[in-house]
Formats: sequence, structure tokens, C-alpha cells
Amino acid sequence: MREKPRYYRLELDDYSAAAFTSFGKYYYGTTEDFRCFFRELTIDMALKKQFGNLISRFQSFEEGQQNISHYIAYRKIPFLVPTHLLHKETVILENYEWEHTNTWGLPYYMRCDKVESEHLWFACDGEYCRTVKAVFSKLQYAGDVGQWKHVGTMLWGFPCILAGNQFGFRNRLAESEKQFKTMEEVQQDWEVFLKSPDPDYSEFCNDIFGDG
Repeated sequence: MREKPRYYRLELDDYSAAAFTSFGKYYYGTTEDFRCFFRELTIDMALKKQFGNLISRFQSFEEGQQNISHYIAYRKIPFLVPTHLLHKETVILENYEWEHTNTWGLPYYMRCDKVESEHLWFACDGEYCRTVKAVFSKLQYAGDVGQWKHVGTMLWGFPCILAGNQFGFRNRLAESEKQFKTMEEVQQDWEVFLKSPDPDYSEFCNDIFGDG
């Protein structure tokens, strides 16, 4: 039988937090997802230098070290935390539009020709959440309706989380949609989602716009 992939949670700096604050943000993925993410960080020499400590910790993880920690928002925290996948569902939407509210409460109007998103429910270290990985076709935004621009290379979130172009724009690591207090809330959300999907791409958009 094919071995099921193992999932982990990684906390990184939240680039959508206001400039005078410091917060962390959770990202989720398989070992291979994180391998691809860290590989991208090493390609650009400036990023490789900036995130050298983070990259070296992943290299130690790959070598078999388990008790690894790092600092985020002035806190020493575990590096990659094992997570338990509870449910996984896929949603495909055509000609989808929504409104994203940034850190300062201001709107961005978003639209795409198509989005295919994978929604994953996790239990991790006594916490429960629903997360999303998405691939958008012709993803666009506007500060004012009618002034549409393609989401492109000017990204203000955490480096290398997002990738692609107007024909296929995606996040390498899953990002949070909802948090839950109990397993019962997780199960209820999953059952409702099956009947009426309600994807939330807010954290994806936060890695486009950062704190702007």
C-alpha cells in the first residue's frame, strides 16, 4: 500500500501584520511541500542569506533531527509540528468574484476565471483548523471596481509562499481558513462544507498584499 503523506505545521512571520507589530502565521503541508518551499528560498541569494537560519533548520529536519526550534515574533517555538489530517475536499469555482479586506479594513475586489482549491481539516497540538491550497486562473484585483490588474510578481507576503502567473497562480503551502475549539465543531464544519462549500481565501490574499 502507498504510504499516506505526513503533514506538518510551520509558523512563520505574518507579513500582513501592521508594520509596528510582530505576529506569527501558520502554514501547513507535507514534507514534499516544505521541501519545494525551502528549495525556492535558496534559489535567490538575497533570500538565502536573509532566511539562512530557517533554511538550516529544515536541513537539520531532513537529516533526522526532531527537536528543532526557531524564533517567531520574539518567541521560541517548535519548528515543524506534526499534524493529523481529518478531512480533505476539493472545490472548483468558475468566474468567481469576492471582496478581500486588508489589514487596515480597506477592500480589494478579487476575481478569477477559475479556482480549484483543496481544503484540509487538521488537528494539531490540541488545536483544530480548516486550511486551503488553491490554484487560480487569471487572478485579478482592483482597488476600485473596473480597474482590474493581474496579480503578478509584486507580492508583499512571506517570500516564496505564492507562485505562478495569470494562467496558474497558487500557494505552495496551505493557509488557514477557520479555527475550531473542538472536534465536534470540525465535523460540523466539514458536513456543512460538503453541502454548501464556503471557501475563504483571505490568508491567500494576505500573502499577495501583505500589510498594504
